Amino acid sequence: MRGMDVVRGVVMAASLLLIATGASGQGMLSIEGTATYRERMALPPDAVFEATLEDVSRVDATASVLGQTQIEQPGNPPFHFSIQYDPTQIQPNHIYVVRASIAVNGRPLFTTDQRYQVLTQGHGSEIGMMMLHHVSGAASPAAAPLSLRGTYWKLVQIGDRQITPADQQQEAYLIFRIEDEHLTGSGGCNRLAGSYTASNDALRVSGIASTRMACLHGMETESNFLTALEGVRSWKISNRQLELSNEDGKMLLRFTAQTMKSK
Repeated sequence: MRGMDVVRGVVMAASLLLIATGASGQGMLSIEGTATYRERMALPPDAVFEATLEDVSRVDATASVLGQTQIEQPGNPPFHFSIQYDPTQIQPNHIYVVRASIAVNGRPLFTTDQRYQVLTQGHGSEIGMMMLHHVSGAASPAAAPLSLRGTYWKLVQIGDRQITPADQQQEAYLIFRIEDEHLTGSGGCNRLAGSYTASNDALRVSGIASTRMACLHGMETESNFLTALEGVRSWKISNRQLELSNEDGKMLLRFTAQTMKSK
């Protein structure tokens, strides 16, 4: 009998362990989301993006934070974020929301002004797009420094030659994408796409491909633009202008920052 009691004790202990493990073994889950703002500007390097998951069920109490994430030097929007949370803390009859903000030196610059509900009452764990709004009284975003990535760069000079609207049908430009090392743009006639690698002040452009339209004007400018891109080895930004130079430091292309064009 003593042997059977020992066996029963071991089985019971194992069962309790499995129950306890099952209760806490679901692991952390996550809220996935994207946030942006309407202003066309680059954030300063000391900006911090923050998103929080909050329980706002009780109107007479401060919201409790169940998860939080921060992104230092987030670059330009959109901002993709993930908030880890413990699913055992979620109650079906509670209300959960995600809020987001951007601060500079601890002072709010952008924040959400509406609730983005998640997890319960028919809401999932993904947020398509959160809109951040500029905080009244915050420093003007126009003063923020420009970034190579995410800025609309209009071509204004190839070598010693100034590019004017009369030289081409459309505006030649480049956008170095933030989310990956790809670039898009236009040569003035054809749309462009390719890859880039940037480190400190070094820059290389590769794999440039374009559509094959033949335009009445601007084809020579476009050809010179593409040729110059192949020789780019460095970059610098000064006075809202981007200069791309070759390995000898000779300026090949100059761009000016513009408001992002609607696609």
